Amino acid sequence: MSGKQIYGRYQTVTASLLLKTIGDSLDDIRREDGATDQDLGVVLGRSKDSAERYRKGEGEMGVLAFLLGCKAWDGRFANPVFNLLGFKLVEMQSGAGSDRAGFTALATLLAELAEALEDDNIVDDRELAAMASAVESAGKHIDRLRERLSLRLVSNRG
Repeated sequence: MSGKQIYGRYQTVTASLLLKTIGDSLDDIRREDGATDQDLGVVLGRSKDSAERYRKGEGEMGVLAFLLGCKAWDGRFANPVFNLLGFKLVEMQSGAGSDRAGFTALATLLAELAEALEDDNIVDDRELAAMASAVESAGKHIDRLRERLSLRLVSNRG
């Protein structure tokens, strides 16, 4: 299995890394949610043993199980593996939030970026990690605006 590769935008990704990354996501979800392999299996529509193999990166997950995991755990589950390929899972109906809250989130991120750039014109990994919450909050509002824009583009076609 590890000999197979996917050539993404950013790097060559091995099948074993993809399976490990999905397994790590399942392990994080299990720990964060206080779940068992049985619980994971129920969500994925698979047995406890299959869920354990997926969590350990020892088994390839079918598309139905993967999609059920995406539906249940959204980006917590899928985004780490999608990030390896240059993609991101975003909930389509992210309409929660207001334009004012979005502006505040973007302004907060801009302020944190400006502060990080102040001393050396670089946002290093430590500074980026410290602003993770602001990045995520601003990203959700940007996704909300993208969704609104795409809906308007669709409605203007007819």
